Amino acid sequence: MATTGTDLLASFWHRLSLKPLEVSYTFLIIAATILLLLWTSASSYFRTRGRDRFPPGSFGFPIIGDTVQFILANKSDVAYRIWIQKKIAKYGPLFKWRFQGMPVVVMDPPGGNKFLFQNDGTSFEIYWPVQMATLLGSEPISVLRGERHKLLRRHLNRFFNHAAVSRYMEEVDRKTVQHLARHWAGKEEPEFELVPFDVATLYTFSEICNLLLSLDEGPELESFLKDFMKWQNGLLSLPINLPGFSYYKALKARKRILQILEEYVKQRKRELAEGRASERAKVDILTNLLTVPDENGNLLSDSSVYDNLLVLLFAGFGTSSGALAMTIHFIGKNPDVYAQLVQEHKSIVDKRREEGREDVLTMEDLSAMKYTWRVIQESLRLQPPVGGFFREAIEDCEYNGYVVPKGWKVMYSTISSHYDPRFFKDPMTFDPSRWEQPPVPFTFISFGGGPRQCIGYEFAKMQMLAFIHHLVRRYRWSVTDPNEIVIRDPIPRTAKTIKVIKLTPSS
Repeated sequence: MATTGTDLLASFWHRLSLKPLEVSYTFLIIAATILLLLWTSASSYFRTRGRDRFPPGSFGFPIIGDTVQFILANKSDVAYRIWIQKKIAKYGPLFKWRFQGMPVVVMDPPGGNKFLFQNDGTSFEIYWPVQMATLLGSEPISVLRGERHKLLRRHLNRFFNHAAVSRYMEEVDRKTVQHLARHWAGKEEPEFELVPFDVATLYTFSEICNLLLSLDEGPELESFLKDFMKWQNGLLSLPINLPGFSYYKALKARKRILQILEEYVKQRKRELAEGRASERAKVDILTNLLTVPDENGNLLSDSSVYDNLLVLLFAGFGTSSGALAMTIHFIGKNPDVYAQLVQEHKSIVDKRREEGREDVLTMEDLSAMKYTWRVIQESLRLQPPVGGFFREAIEDCEYNGYVVPKGWKVMYSTISSHYDPRFFKDPMTFDPSRWEQPPVPFTFISFGGGPRQCIGYEFAKMQMLAFIHHLVRRYRWSVTDPNEIVIRDPIPRTAKTIKVIKLTPSS
């Protein structure tokens, strides 16, 4: 009799028949295998689904991504613009890349910038690449997060708000005139050459050291400045702690800087305890940091004072020196801009003399420098002191249909914002008149935005306006190479000289 299919199947199962315990183990193995396959399939589906919703872009090489290209590009204005504009041309203004092993999303202007700034402190927190975090320290305002950051910012803001800056006006004006007398008017020849970045750095560093520490110009300050320049140059370098590398030199410089600051703190404490603090020292920021409690009645720890002094010194001269040097550079390239500046500042001086006021700048005078501020803004647009800043997503975020997972880094880019022709017509052209109308919100971001907007904005503005006021009244200048490429290390600067001509008193 022929064997049916049913018989064959029965025979097969008969031969495979197992004892009850064996059946239990087999069932568990099969069930576990099925669950594993289901989990793997589901994970693959959701990973693919999530990846489809990530911003466009490429992570580049494994782990390092575009780290080396990005750091090298930051050595030159042209190289940085080319790097970021290639990304934008390929992926659009919102794109992802990888930096030091981290996924990074560059936000698009203005919507992405607005989204980031408005959610800073809630969905995002500050993030510093490893070399920057190490060089900045653990307790400055620029590193702290959450409530600790808010508390310290409110505390420090009392020394940098409009009312405080107004109190510094007379001293800044005095130091500006003193600087020009020493380093510009002191030249014997009626015509001479100098490097704008060198003099701008010395000027801004002198101003901030005077404000923070009551330290005047001299050999001590110039030695202090050399260490700060080494420290600054390591902020966006490859984090290689070996002799000869910028990061190694920056770590050594940081150690020396903190030792110097520690001595200033000890000396000021002794002076305060003995009642020997000078009148100027009573109003500098070091004295305030040591004697003025925060809103909870607590004084800063010594380590917090050191770290915050270091960061405030950098914020007060690093970015300002680059901004001022580039403003001088652009004025030297544009004689028509210089002529309008001369006219504006002559009018300010004439009005002051008509009213019988002393020849000392006031906040009222600064408010009349409308064209001067447009020139500075245009310089900041074309050559922002900082190319951008990082944040970290502290929760899963969704923007414009894309997912930014928790732990990913986000970045706002001043270059991609400031050079976008949708917001700044003919973006490569230096044109102060474009500032006669306010820019589209969240497109001009030289001073950042949101709860972490530059705390020294008012002081930096006053400092630069005061310097340009006195400079155009005394000198005329032109660049020696109109086509010079701007260097970034990481602050923008030019290395070649400008040709300066002293003006007669009647000018």
